[in-house]
Amino acid sequence: MQPLEGFRVLDLTHVLAGPCATHHLRCLGAEVIKIERPGSGDPMRALTMQPEHGGLPPGFRALNAGKKSVVADLSTSEGRAAVLRLAGSVDVFVENFRPGVARRLGLGPEDIRKVRPDIVYCSISGWGQSGPNSRYGAYDHVIQAATGMMALQGSQADDAPVKVGFPVIDIATGISAAEAILAAIIRRLRGDTSPITLDVSMVDSALALMSGPAAMTLATGRAPERVGNRGFVGSPGAETFATTDGHISVAANTMGQFATLCRLLGRPELAAPPFVPAGLAPGDFLANVASEPLRIRLAQAFATADAAGLEVALNTAGVPAAKVRDLGEYLRDLYPATPGIGMDGEAAALGPAFRWQEEQRPKLPPAPRLGADTHSVIPIGQTSSAS
Repeated sequence: MQPLEGFRVLDLTHVLAGPCATHHLRCLGAEVIKIERPGSGDPMRALTMQPEHGGLPPGFRALNAGKKSVVADLSTSEGRAAVLRLAGSVDVFVENFRPGVARRLGLGPEDIRKVRPDIVYCSISGWGQSGPNSRYGAYDHVIQAATGMMALQGSQADDAPVKVGFPVIDIATGISAAEAILAAIIRRLRGDTSPITLDVSMVDSALALMSGPAAMTLATGRAPERVGNRGFVGSPGAETFATTDGHISVAANTMGQFATLCRLLGRPELAAPPFVPAGLAPGDFLANVASEPLRIRLAQAFATADAAGLEVALNTAGVPAAKVRDLGEYLRDLYPATPGIGMDGEAAALGPAFRWQEEQRPKLPPAPRLGADTHSVIPIGQTSSAS
C-alpha cells in the first residue's frame, strides 16, 4: 500500500512549482484531480506540441503523469461551483495563483473550509501571500536574480551573472510544498483539526537552497565570493580541471586525499613544502593553502591526463572524482547502472529522489489529455458549464 493511498488532492496549479508538488503527492499514492482552463489547459501543454510524444510535451508529461484532468471555467459561477463541490470530497487543496486571486474567485481558504472544514490548504507563490512584494510576478530566473543566486554563479567577481541551467527554484518550491503538505497530513492524522493554511514561496525555497551562503552572509555581513568550479572548502585539490578528454571535477579535500591525487598525477612533490605546509595530518583539511604556482602546476599535470581513466583511479583510491558529463551522457552511461528514481512504462516521469528498498516502484499512468476525466469526476449534469 502506498503512503497516500486513499487521499485526494484538488490541484489548481500550473506550469512548474505547483505541478511538481502535486506530482510528488501522486507518486506517493494520492489521487490528484487537476483543474484546467477549457480549451488550453495548463500552459505547459502548449510549449512543444510534439507529435512523437502524442501531442503532450515531455515537460508536461514529467510532472502530470497519473493525474486526472478536469476542465472548469473559473471565470463563471458554474465553474467555480463545480470546483467547490469537488473540494468537499478532497483532503488537500493546492493553488498557485497570484496572491489574492483565489479569494476573489471565491476559492480562498475560508471558502473551501465551508465545504471541507479540515482541509489542508496550500498556496504557492513567488513572494509569499503577504508583504510589499507579494504582488510581484515570479519566474525561476527572476527569483534567481532577486535572491542573489544568480550572482553566486561564475568564477570572477566581474563576470556577468549566470543563472543555474535549469529551473532549480521551481522544483525546490514544489518539493517544499509537498513536504509541507505531508507534515500537515501527519498533524491531521494525530487528531489536530485546527485550520492548516500553508504559504510556500519561491523566495523562501531559494534561500533554503542557499542556507550555507545565507548563514555566512548573516554572520559576517558580507556576501560570499564566487568560487566558480572550485570546491567550497578551499583545497587546491577541490577543483574542476581540463584534461585530454574533457574536464574532471575532484574533491581532494584532506591532506591524505591530496597526497593520493598528486601521486596518481605523477607529481607527488606537489603535496609537500613549499607548496603545502609541513606537519599536516592525513585528515587535516587543506583550506585556503592553494597558491597560484601550485594551481598552475596542478593544471599542467591534469592537462596531460585522461579524465575517464583518472576518474576510475581516483575513486578506487578513495578520492571522490567525476568526469564532467552532459545530462544525456549521464542518463546513457551511468544512470542504468545505479538504483535510479525513474518509473517504467508510458509515464515518462521521474519519481521522488528516494525509494523503499523493500518495494518495487509503482508505475504511473501517462499524463492525461485535457479534460479527459471531467465527466468521470464531476457527475453528469453538473459539467455543462464547467467543460
